[in-house]
Amino acid sequence: MYSTCKATTHFNSQVICDIERSVTRCKGKAIKAITVKFNVPRNCRTFNRKSRLFVELGLYPGQRIPIPIRENRNFQRYTDLIKAGWTCKTYGLTSSGEIVAFLNKKEQAEATGRRNILGVDMNSKCFAASILTPEGRVLRQLYYGKDIWAKRKWIMRRRARLQSLADRGSHRARRSLERLEAMEGDFVRNRVGEVARDITNLALDFDADITLENLTRFTPKSRKFNREVLRIPFYLFRRNLKARCFDKGIKLAIIDAYHTSKWCSHCGAVAESGHSSANYALFRCPNCGQVVNSDRKASLAVAVKSLLVRKEDECTLSRGVFFQLTGRPVPVNGLLRSDDGPGFGAVHHEPAPMESHPFQ
Repeated sequence: MYSTCKATTHFNSQVICDIERSVTRCKGKAIKAITVKFNVPRNCRTFNRKSRLFVELGLYPGQRIPIPIRENRNFQRYTDLIKAGWTCKTYGLTSSGEIVAFLNKKEQAEATGRRNILGVDMNSKCFAASILTPEGRVLRQLYYGKDIWAKRKWIMRRRARLQSLADRGSHRARRSLERLEAMEGDFVRNRVGEVARDITNLALDFDADITLENLTRFTPKSRKFNREVLRIPFYLFRRNLKARCFDKGIKLAIIDAYHTSKWCSHCGAVAESGHSSANYALFRCPNCGQVVNSDRKASLAVAVKSLLVRKEDECTLSRGVFFQLTGRPVPVNGLLRSDDGPGFGAVHHEPAPMESHPFQ
């Protein structure tokens, strides 16, 4: 491959080696396009002429091509990140002729803890957020990303119709399926990024740390349930939220999802089967009879669980802890696993992986 690229392109040897590494990482999968990377200052540099930024790419032998950068929203985002302390040591050239920048930022000291807790619950239909004070008062409860499920539901119906036509041999339907898949991916990535931005802005407004439950493992159940869980863009959202929190100096905690969907926020009971409908939209406590939205209650449980462990770490409380929530004595022991020792609880801060937890 190296000799072929050297004979048919004007890329430098370092650029060709980077392309070979990118192809090797694909492990035999089909590749539609590769972004060619140019490192600064070896084969790329930037300069300004009359308030216009140029990216100059170095080619072999001794050729340099300056490319003017359009001052659009992406360029404004780029300049804002550079002013915020991000650096760019690599620029890329896509197959469509666009210039992309690879930004990085040095790890700083861990963000200082804030007073309140913002708990986030994720599912395939929305992102639920609850803000809780150390005294147990709920400041705000919101829902984000409901349009993502509505859009993907329309796409699923459209895909089913096109798939039936494609199975009959329609080439036009197959091309439409490819465009539909690309449109869905772009829409989900864009909206998940916007939701992560809105949640971090909300955390700054209410002086809150963010807590997210870990959904890396789940018990397989029915086929429909598995499809619902696998449709959740958890890794995409977690990556976007982690980047936003790092950029804005917000502490992000990842907690164990143990009993967050079964715990009653009114009486503290843990219900083995507390959902009152087949779509899990409502939670009905069999002990006190409380009926509440499942997502709203789960986000509150995530915040309570994180706040409980924070109190245990600060006050070295025993396992018999009772947490005061909205004027009611609510036991939260059911939110922690029985083998969690003092100081370990069910929460840790990034970047420690969940698998490193000694009591998992």
